[in-house]
Amino acid sequence: MSNNIRPFTCYFCAKLIENESEMGHTSLCSKVLVPCPYKCGSYISRDSMIKHKAECTNNVRKSASLDLAHSYGSLPLNATSTMSKSDKQQKHQEEIGKLQKQLADLELRMEASRHGNFRLVESDPIHPREVYVNFIEVKDAVNKHSQTIQKFNYINGYLMEWKKKVDAQLTSLNNSLSSINSIKHDSAKLTTIIQEKLLQVQNLQMDFNLTKQNFYKENSRSRNVEIDFARNLEDIRTTFNKQNESFENMWLEQTGVLQNAVQEIQTIKSSLDEQKAKYAGLVFDIRAVSQISSEAAEKIEIMERNFSTIKQEINQMKINIEILEDLSATDSATYQRLVWRITDVESKLKRAKENDIVLKSPIFYTTQYGYKMRVLLYINGLYKWKDRHALACFHILKGEYDALLTWPCAIEGHITLRDLSNNNSQKKDFSKYIKTKRDEGDKEEDEPQESSSTYIFIPHSTLFKENYIKDDTFFLDISIRNDKSKYETSL
Repeated sequence: MSNNIRPFTCYFCAKLIENESEMGHTSLCSKVLVPCPYKCGSYISRDSMIKHKAECTNNVRKSASLDLAHSYGSLPLNATSTMSKSDKQQKHQEEIGKLQKQLADLELRMEASRHGNFRLVESDPIHPREVYVNFIEVKDAVNKHSQTIQKFNYINGYLMEWKKKVDAQLTSLNNSLSSINSIKHDSAKLTTIIQEKLLQVQNLQMDFNLTKQNFYKENSRSRNVEIDFARNLEDIRTTFNKQNESFENMWLEQTGVLQNAVQEIQTIKSSLDEQKAKYAGLVFDIRAVSQISSEAAEKIEIMERNFSTIKQEINQMKINIEILEDLSATDSATYQRLVWRITDVESKLKRAKENDIVLKSPIFYTTQYGYKMRVLLYINGLYKWKDRHALACFHILKGEYDALLTWPCAIEGHITLRDLSNNNSQKKDFSKYIKTKRDEGDKEEDEPQESSSTYIFIPHSTLFKENYIKDDTFFLDISIRNDKSKYETSL
């Protein structure tokens, strides 16, 4: 593999490409999305573009509009002539039959001329060029008549639609006439009712005259009653004066009672003012207590955040202790290659989902006196890759030989998820190319990007397959590219 071409995973087809540049592969990849040439707004993969062109709505709409424009442009001016459509169609069909007969005759003659028989009949001399010219003219005439029949068929369909519209209008007019007849019938009934009402009005007028006579009689009676009322009013006036005097005495008594009630109300008002002042003090105390409780709630919230941080750190410490325990059972140092055994996968994934912990590999060196490094594994992913991918990257540590090494350093290698199936012939390891470039040790890695090879992405759907996990354990094989000119000391 050339130094200028690095392996990469295609974003569109998700394949590991080793022998092509990213730009060259993208220009030929069948899964790359390209815009629709008919500008419908869709982006279609290259391998589906032919099917999309056949089904594109913009393509169908353009062809349909062109056909319609040609059809309207080719309508004859005398389409509504006195000759019926069926007669015209029959006439054109007869003409086409004649032309087809002539065309067959010309074809026979051309075939004969092609074989050197320039006379079909002794009395019928013919030239091949004349036969060819007649053949072309007859063929053009047949095509023109076929187009004319198609135009007449279009006009026929148009007139049928117009006839349907006229029939619908006639139906609506008939409905309107029936409604007018019903209105006339209703108006006749209304006239009869009005005549009956007029008779009732005449009867009411006679009743009114009788009522008027009775009113005059009652008026004379009311005058007599008024005289009697005036007499009774004088008596009532005398009685009212007497009652008025007694009411004045009662008013004086009630006024004294009201003054006493006003004094009592003022006393109650003063006591209410005292209660109001006490209530204001109580409200102030309640506000102070509320402020204290809100401050306490903020402190509790801060403590909860600190507790979650401490909890995450404790979980990370537990993971680190487990890693240290594993380290104590292995060799003290490895070079250029590391096989990392990761146990209790289910438990570590659960803790990673709860507390965002990171798994750290044993420390190893690029060479015997090379760069000190380890692999960081985010088993539950980071940022938008959470719960979908496991992410891994190189972490360059501060080492004992850093002063002798070249900085910045560029380290390349492969991380391989080993296949643990028993059948050696069907084993399929999952391998990814990875690199890192650092100015100094213990520098944090940038945020993971799909287009960068600083991180590797292992989908959970791949990681948790049975052939990669066995007894809740999987293995990562880390190998560093052996290029001594880049990072090895001169020792």
